[in-house]
Formats: sequence, structure tokens, C-alpha cells
Amino acid sequence: MGVDAETLAGTEPRPWLSILVPVYNVAPFVEECLHSIGGQLDGRSDIEVILLDDLSTDESADLCENFIARCDADIRLLRHAENSGPSAARNSMLEVARGDYVWFVDADDKILPGSIEALQRIAASVAPDIIMCDYVREGREHYPTFDGPARCVGNCTETLVAGVFAKRRLHAWSRIWKRDLFGSSIRFPVGACFEDAATIPWLLLKAESHYYAAEPWVYYRSRPGSIMARLARTRSFDVRRNDDLAGALTGFSGALADALPHAGPETLAAVACFQSREFVKIAKRLARRRKASWTQLRTDVARYRTTMEAHSPVPFPTVARRYLARGKIGRAAALGLALALAGPKRS
Repeated sequence: MGVDAETLAGTEPRPWLSILVPVYNVAPFVEECLHSIGGQLDGRSDIEVILLDDLSTDESADLCENFIARCDADIRLLRHAENSGPSAARNSMLEVARGDYVWFVDADDKILPGSIEALQRIAASVAPDIIMCDYVREGREHYPTFDGPARCVGNCTETLVAGVFAKRRLHAWSRIWKRDLFGSSIRFPVGACFEDAATIPWLLLKAESHYYAAEPWVYYRSRPGSIMARLARTRSFDVRRNDDLAGALTGFSGALADALPHAGPETLAAVACFQSREFVKIAKRLARRRKASWTQLRTDVARYRTTMEAHSPVPFPTVARRYLARGKIGRAAALGLALALAGPKRS
């Protein structure tokens, strides 16, 4: 894998923000995405935009080049020598980004008017490690991404972890990150699906400060061909993608215990509820398969339970009892059914 790009280092002042956009076969959407960004730059030199074409087979790269030629802003197009996936694209852009902050924007989404100005006010005034925003979807009201104090600086890692997991929005694009948080060790897992869930939790543990803007800055588009759409609608079962989801939090329970040895029950429950609900989703997908036998269904559900419960800070039956105690009958029943399908817990 290589990046065909000019060296970004130079004598100009370092930008405060790098907007990073991976591009792959998004011709129907990428121009709208770029206009949503470029329209807020207005010839500014203190923000850089880095696009990376992951060897698209449609006209995405040409559309990017045409936009760059027309836009009076610091926008650069990099290219992978071979198709390597969204994680590799993000990692490549992260390596050359110069901004104090990085904002990963998907090429089929948009950033909303005024979002960069609002972001800069927060970054300039309080400079937190993570700045969080909400998002909107087509025809729907905005979706909160954090359950915690808003419009103020927070310095409690436990509050950050609990608040993010409580809303279950483990995606990179609704947070703007201090670039230094990634260091040399945290990168998106190349070749894996659900790369955000396998990366974001570790960034949360490293952050010493955060700020929740509590307003939508991103317009999220749910595409029919996306991974989530395919998993939700198909009756076949994609083992690799579901295995990636099941293993996304591998090691996080231990990392959480090390970073927050006195974490309270609400924090542990928030992480466990996230993991158990993803387990329920996988169990439902397994049950939808047309040709699976009952024996095979139980074997497969048991395997995912073993994998996912091992990385939960609270056992799944305890999560189910917690749901019941809080009157969440539907969630308790769904988790109970999935556990029943798995049969007795295997050591």
C-alpha cells in the first residue's frame, strides 16, 4: 500500500484543523460532501482538507479533482496505490495530517452550516482533547451522541466513557480529536469492519478533557449499500463482518479496569449494555438464516456469546436483570431469548 502525494510539510503555519475524507466509489454523494466543507472555508489557510481516493472505480476521484480546482482552500487529494479499505485510508491521512485537531468526515455525509465556526470557538477557548457533536438523518430530528453535561469542559474520563457508551454512538465522525491522542499506537484496524468501535473506546481512555457541543454538525446518510444496511436487511449471514463486530471490544474491559480501577456500576453497565445489545443483534441475524438447523443456530449463538461476554465488564445475565429492574421489559426479553438460544454458558 502506498500513497501518491506530495510532501505536506512546509514553512507555512500549521493548521489548527485537518478534515480527513476517505473516498471510494461515492460519485453520487462526494460533491455534496465537499461543497458542505468548502463552503465554510472561504479561502482560509488555517484549515486543511485531505481527501484520499482508495482506488475508486467510478468517477469519484475526477469529481474531487474538479472540486479542488474550483475551490479556494487548502484541499489535497492523495491516492492509494491499491484498494485497502476505509481503515487504511484513515490511517494514511492521519499520518500526513498537520492540524492540532482531526475531523474524520465520510464522503457520503455532509457537515452542516456553521459547524466549523462553532468548532473553532470551542477549540480556541478551551482546547479540549475531544469535541463531540450530534448529527441528523434524512427526515429525522437530531441524534444526541453523549449522555452527560453539555456546553462545558469535562475532565472526568469515567464520565466521558459512560456518556458515550450510554448513547451507543461509537463512530469517529461525530467527534473531533486532538491529533496527539492517536500517538504512534492507536490506529484503525486495517481490513476490519466496525473499525470505529475497535478504536474509539481506547481514544476515550486517553482523553484528559472533553466538550459536548450538544448540537448537530453532521448530516448522516444511510446508504443502501453500506455495511450496516446490508447486515440489517439480508437473510444471509456474513461471518466475517459479524466476527469483526463481536471482537471489536477485545481487550477493552481490561484496559478500562486499568485506566479506571474504581469505575462505578453505571459506567460498567453502560459498556456491558452496549456489548449485550450487539450480541442480541447478531443472534437475530443468525435466527433469520433460511437454511440453518436448530443445532447450528444454538452452536453459533453460543460461540458469539462466549466471545462477546468475555469482553464485557458485567455478565450478560446480570445485564438482563438490570433491564428488568429498570422496567425495560423488551430489552430484557430480547437478551433473555438470545441467552436461551445460546444454552448454558460455556467455560
